[in-house]
Amino acid sequence: MRVKIFSMNNPMGKRGENQQILEDQINDWLSQNKGVEVAMVEQSASGGSFGASLWVISVWYNQSGNQ
Repeated sequence: MRVKIFSMNNPMGKRGENQQILEDQINDWLSQNKGVEVAMVEQSASGGSFGASLWVISVWYNQSGNQ
């Protein structure tokens, strides 16, 4: 099993545009890697009163023999 990590600082900034950018990055990666079988997705977030938030998305996957 392998993992691909995606992250975004201040994901809700710019009226949610950063959230859309993160979604697009994940969807683009999946489109470019047709041999990927997603096994699990995990999301973590951090941030607080004094720092910008950070989202981390971990996509755990298996690679088919075609790639």
